[in-house]
Amino acid sequence: MMDLNSIRAMNEEAEEKARRLRKQPYVAKFDKDVGVRNAPFIGDYVPDGWEVTETFFVDASGFGVEGEPALTFQGFLNKVKKGRGYAIVEQGQFQVYITEYRRTKR
Repeated sequence: MMDLNSIRAMNEEAEEKARRLRKQPYVAKFDKDVGVRNAPFIGDYVPDGWEVTETFFVDASGFGVEGEPALTFQGFLNKVKKGRGYAIVEQGQFQVYITEYRRTKR
């Protein structure tokens, strides 16, 4: 099991790497786009031209069930909207926080 310091260090490293590489959120091509599985891990980095609209707590183990605090992947997919960007902002051992972004400029 990962301790809190390990999780924080991993998230900070992801943010630094995303900033350095200027990573962009995965943009959903249609509602419920399963391609969000490829969303990058960017930590607290918010790329230029994007703003945060919502953050989701999602089960990453594949063993979650409906009714738990973390959305199942299918529950999360039901919230994915065409044209919005998605990125992992925090990652633990069994759950992730995925943020939804809206473009502010092109």
